[in-house]
Amino acid sequence: MPAVVLLAIVLQSTSSPSTGGADPSAGAKRASAVRATSPVVIDGRDDDAVWRLAPAITQFREFQPKEDGDPRYATEAKVAYDDRNLYVFIRAFDPHPDSILKLLARRDVRAATDQLKIMIDSYHDRRNGFEFAVNPAGVKRDYAIYNDNQEDDAWDAVWDVATQVDSLGW
Repeated sequence: MPAVVLLAIVLQSTSSPSTGGADPSAGAKRASAVRATSPVVIDGRDDDAVWRLAPAITQFREFQPKEDGDPRYATEAKVAYDDRNLYVFIRAFDPHPDSILKLLARRDVRAATDQLKIMIDSYHDRRNGFEFAVNPAGVKRDYAIYNDNQEDDAWDAVWDVATQVDSLGW
């Protein structure tokens, strides 16, 4: 499996119930990724050429505090890859970036700040996968997910992340 490299993780995960033998792709949304032809810099900014080519993913739903609610602020994600890596750039818009908390903590600690996640269902069964999360200070969390919602926080992947808070959010 290729290494996973995340530029800025800004997706909120959703947990879905077991499909009970149903088609796991039913109701799934599709997104496109572009091939990176030059090295992508992990700096939390979208000024690499690949991000101008990657189509934006914008149809996100809120998970907390209201499941499947309209998000308060827009989020935009872009995905790229090369022979060895998966790259994700996500912009979490916030009209009040001065109120974004940047709390430092040890790896895998759930700090009381914004927390943004990507979950990869690499088995395509909606029950098992991998979760990558970061807060605005760049504190990363990762878990192996099994049996729908059980988290194994002893699993520590090798991945890089960078975050930036700017006038648009983070």
